[in-house]
Amino acid sequence: MGKKKAAPAGIDGDTFLAAQLAEPAFRRAFEQRRLIHEVALAVKGMRLAAGLTQAQLAKRINSNQPMIARIEKGLDQRTPQFDTLQRIASALGRQLKLVFLLSTAKATMVEVEAATARRPRKRNPEAQAAAQ
Repeated sequence: MGKKKAAPAGIDGDTFLAAQLAEPAFRRAFEQRRLIHEVALAVKGMRLAAGLTQAQLAKRINSNQPMIARIEKGLDQRTPQFDTLQRIASALGRQLKLVFLLSTAKATMVEVEAATARRPRKRNPEAQAAAQ
């Protein structure tokens, strides 16, 4: 019988990625793709939470459905323009906020604030008396 072959050594993904990210050009491309991906997830999640179709959201921002689809799929090589994202945010009852943070490896690039339930307005005493 022959010798038993040793199992091939695996590649540690974190170590490999860290080595690749040390190169500035790779880091820029990686971060741009990451931003496009996170924007795609955020836009789709907010649209679905609002109960809108891509066509309905497109109409609200005076655009077309394929543009919303491209943003949500994250397939476009370009990062969506800030004014487009601002129009989407406004159409979904949101406000777009740009923040410059210190760079950390684990920080998300896009955050969506959870919607909070609105508290009913308190009526003024005169309105309460009139209602009774």
